[in-house]
Amino acid sequence: MTQILRTPRILIVGGGPVGLAAALELARFGVASVVLERRAATSWHPKTRNLNTRTMEIARGWGHAVYQRLRGIDTPDGWKSPIRFLDTLTGTEFGQIEARGFLGPGPQVSPALPIMSSQDLVERILWDAAIATGLVELRFGHEVTAVLAGWRPEDTEASLEVRAPSGAGYTISGSALIAADGVDSLVRAQLGIALEGAQAVRHFVNCYFRADLESHLGDRRGVLLYVAGQRAAGIFQPLDARGRWLCQIPVSAEEWEAGAYSPEACVDWIRAGAGVPDLEVEVRHVGRWRMNAAIADRLVAGRVVLCGDAAHQLPPTGGLGVNTGLQGMHNVAWKLALCVRGIADWSLLHTYDEERRRPSQEIITQSLANFANVTQVAAAFYGHTPQLTTEEAIRATHRYGNHLGVELGTVYSSAAVIPDGTVPPAVDDPYADYQPSATPGCRAPHLWLGRGDGRLSTLDLFGPRFTVLTTGEDHPWDRAAARVADRYGVPVAAVTVGAPGIEDDEGVFLTQYGIKPGGAVLVRPDGHVAWRCAVAPEDADGVLDRALAQVLGRPVPGQPGPEGGD
Repeated sequence: MTQILRTPRILIVGGGPVGLAAALELARFGVASVVLERRAATSWHPKTRNLNTRTMEIARGWGHAVYQRLRGIDTPDGWKSPIRFLDTLTGTEFGQIEARGFLGPGPQVSPALPIMSSQDLVERILWDAAIATGLVELRFGHEVTAVLAGWRPEDTEASLEVRAPSGAGYTISGSALIAADGVDSLVRAQLGIALEGAQAVRHFVNCYFRADLESHLGDRRGVLLYVAGQRAAGIFQPLDARGRWLCQIPVSAEEWEAGAYSPEACVDWIRAGAGVPDLEVEVRHVGRWRMNAAIADRLVAGRVVLCGDAAHQLPPTGGLGVNTGLQGMHNVAWKLALCVRGIADWSLLHTYDEERRRPSQEIITQSLANFANVTQVAAAFYGHTPQLTTEEAIRATHRYGNHLGVELGTVYSSAAVIPDGTVPPAVDDPYADYQPSATPGCRAPHLWLGRGDGRLSTLDLFGPRFTVLTTGEDHPWDRAAARVADRYGVPVAAVTVGAPGIEDDEGVFLTQYGIKPGGAVLVRPDGHVAWRCAVAPEDADGVLDRALAQVLGRPVPGQPGPEGGD
């Protein structure tokens, strides 16, 4: 007999970085989850490497220990730039591209530092952190075989059919479902959600191996080492500067389908690419992947949301794949938590698609352009016949590894953002350049507050709640925040910048956040500005009540309802 398990928890399909991070993020709101992953353990293959600045800001919200463990697996100095082009690793170098975006923008822009490491280490840290919350049940070795409910408008729960490690089947239900089950998402397929965009653009073999390449490289450190010799063409990627490496070998579609690259073939390729015929190589894992540049035609279906590679797939040129997935997860997790707790209307969930679709599509387009441009750079360096000159190609690749605009400058527009008639400051390149702004929809800017050893970032003031930032000693925002929090059942903290411990000695808060004394900014749980009141209002309680109601999708006081009533 099939066992039926019912749980108020949110179901998460997929135990990779996005699935595990979703469980951590939900736990911040006191929402429990069950993570179902068909693999028996966390990833053995390094896969993705870069967690960028914005992602590491999100990781700070999972606790100091998690953030510090992630910082602890960062690649040593000197291995995050440049990108080098060579015939072999020990042969002729034809040129290089600086990729300083992987180094981070510095403490005046963000309190967080990006890391360059490997997915296998990241997943283990997130696994440990998820268990430590006491709110996450990890079911690895459990394969989801069917989606039974959750995507239809009338569904009041999500339900899955699962095969346990013993082979026995069971059904599990929860209040909602996050599909983070990868490129070949079963959830996406069963819901009939199509992928839009280019698929199978190129085919690659990834080989994870150990070899003492560092001793042969000398000062040729870098984040990506392209080689194009007579016997090997592809990319070497350092994982820790201590002998762990990943290489990407481009192959034809026919070779890819046939699984042509054995461990022995990889060893031959590595030795040829390194230019070291007797190099000792230990192959740890060989995998294959297709380069896609596509997005699901909808990210929300009823109580089901798609995240990570289930939602969108990016070329790796730019290192934005897992970061886009994690930042999308961060956008939707607080909304899902408030919906399942009955605090927000389920319409809030659809703002995830509205807010993340445009930036995701732009990142996909640029990542594909990065791939084309870096191919042109390689052609120019290697003396082939390029469509661009070397100088033109280098100018075209300035976005490769320099993507602060899409990390920190993404501006959301939806019913969960209340415009105030302003626009963010213009920048030369919205992809690469970032100018801080507290215009509604923007990431609330980072500023250092406090003094001495007690210095903290404005980002540290945010959490699993709404936050009202204001100034001055005599203002009504404390009372207004307490009243609306009680009215809607959601935490709302009023923080007075300038109070003891959060001093603004440089006097930049009001200017940076675009308000006058007595004005206020409402920041969402994901750190984006929901609403701004530039000057002190006559009725703080009323204006804050109306703002929060709109963000939550609840009836707005004083405005006609759907039937024309109040």
